Amino acid sequence: MTALRVLLLLLLTDIYTTQKITEKPSLAGPELGGRITTSTFALNQPRCIFDMYTSTTDDIWLVVVLTSEKSKFVNPVPPESLPAYQDFLLNSSYMTLNTARLNYPCLPDSTDITVLRVGSETNCMKDRSRPNCNGPLPVPGPYSVKFLAMDNSQPKAETEWLDDIMLKTAQQSDTIDPQPRRHSASMIVITTILSIFLASLLACFIATLIYVCLTPASSAQQRELSPEESGGSRRGGVKLTHYRYLRKQ
Repeated sequence: MTALRVLLLLLLTDIYTTQKITEKPSLAGPELGGRITTSTFALNQPRCIFDMYTSTTDDIWLVVVLTSEKSKFVNPVPPESLPAYQDFLLNSSYMTLNTARLNYPCLPDSTDITVLRVGSETNCMKDRSRPNCNGPLPVPGPYSVKFLAMDNSQPKAETEWLDDIMLKTAQQSDTIDPQPRRHSASMIVITTILSIFLASLLACFIATLIYVCLTPASSAQQRELSPEESGGSRRGGVKLTHYRYLRKQ
């Protein structure tokens, strides 16, 4: 009788044992702009990871914990007891981004989004009716994450943890130097010489421009006077010819 009880206990334990998968979540590639920010990070979707251990209707969750508190996290049973985002600063963990496994096909369409942006929702940060809110990450980290597959009653499979994800930190205002950087003496001398050279070059350009603009006007005036001078010469020529004609007579 005792042996039968032990056997039944082993069978029940096997039924409720979560399948361990050797895969880990992975950060999106560096070609993705802003894959890590001050409040978010991007992961590749868990495609083809849970197909052998779950049905297409099972939910795939993302578990987010502070790395220092990872050992305290226990997979929730039943799913209604999952840790909420709104209590993250108290519990150091929450679960989010749940979706059916069928939404992670092995071969995505060319138009499918293949990354998950953790921390991208701001409209549900304080909404306790949305315990699975994918809200901004409140501290720089480090964070650990894993994917967890669950049906309506218990966890079924999980990946290994991806550890030590650090967010970017904004530069503190008291570390920013408000004074402009000082330039060396040689830089000042070079800048002065270049300024004088450019000023001289500009003056030469202006002088050349004035000369070019005024020269055509003087030539035009000379061309206007030329007909009078030439006309006077013709009159002189006529008088001289007439004088010679009188002498011949």
